[in-house]
Amino acid sequence: MTNGRPTDDLQAAVEAGVIDAAQAEKMRAMRTRSNAPLGPDGEPSVLADEERFRFLNGFNDVFLTIGVLLIAAAFLTVTTTGLFGISWFATLAVAAATFWVLSEILVGRLRAVLPGMVLSVLFVTFAASAAVVQLHWDNLKASNWDVGSELAFWRNPTMVFGLPALIASLAYYFRFRLPFALALIAVFGFIVVSRGLLQIGLGPSIVAFGYGLFVLAAALFYDAKDPARVMRFSDCAFWLHLVAACLIVSPLINIIKESTGGLATSAAVLATVFVLGLFALAIDRRAMLVSSLAYFTVAVYQLLSGGVALPNNGGIPSTFTLTLALVGGFVLLLGVFWHPLRNRLMPILSATPIGPYLPQARQ
Repeated sequence: MTNGRPTDDLQAAVEAGVIDAAQAEKMRAMRTRSNAPLGPDGEPSVLADEERFRFLNGFNDVFLTIGVLLIAAAFLTVTTTGLFGISWFATLAVAAATFWVLSEILVGRLRAVLPGMVLSVLFVTFAASAAVVQLHWDNLKASNWDVGSELAFWRNPTMVFGLPALIASLAYYFRFRLPFALALIAVFGFIVVSRGLLQIGLGPSIVAFGYGLFVLAAALFYDAKDPARVMRFSDCAFWLHLVAACLIVSPLINIIKESTGGLATSAAVLATVFVLGLFALAIDRRAMLVSSLAYFTVAVYQLLSGGVALPNNGGIPSTFTLTLALVGGFVLLLGVFWHPLRNRLMPILSATPIGPYLPQARQ
């Protein structure tokens, strides 16, 4: 074992055709020169607590993705024009099967990330569409829909489409273990769950906020399994954090707007962003802050407009220009001093029960 990884993993990668022998030798040399922990791609992890966003193994992934998109375009052409006399359901089913087979090759064998992300979306879309067409074909024929309205069910993505899509997403993730597929599961899970909760009288903001907290808990669970941020669990957590951030921040701001008014709303939004910033620093994830930047910008602008008298030049309010500068400076300062700020915060959090599950601060 080397840094917790088998010593023959590079040779296995060479035999599988993932890398060539020259690349394997370079990576062995890097291992001998560095004691840094290795990431899932076999390379040293320079900053173990960095928020990983790996979607390319190389430019070949882009090349493969273009090929996948061209095949998808061909299937869409057959679906909308009825070429070759193939039924709509048959075309969708064959497309879904094709994308599954391509996933076996590109994701299961080559571990190509970007093509896998595209294939997962395509498989889920075509598989769920095939299920909808099969289950509701009589209704589709009775409606006499034309080509332009055949996909009308997309306009109301409730359990009619959401449930088959959720099942397809689950099947894809459990077969290929692609972290991005967890984001699809979270999204379509929300579509299914929210329909039932809205029918019993819960408000949209409450439903989204509650479900977002559930997704956030799942993301933190994956993060806790990989505090060093060097395994696949970190990628899984990344995508779940992105979904959770969208589901939590928007409803939270809407709730604040409904319960406050005037400058008090802006002050409450700023306080919320500050709390989210502390939380983001603690878990070393920036997704929450990115999702709240638009609301942060609006809140700063409203505060400046209400309390600072500035000249208006060139038709653009000076408060708007000052807002952009302040928010941009805030983002840059937070990005540059992210680790120093965590160094100040982590000694406090390390003494709490959650300390062992958080990424360690780095100099």
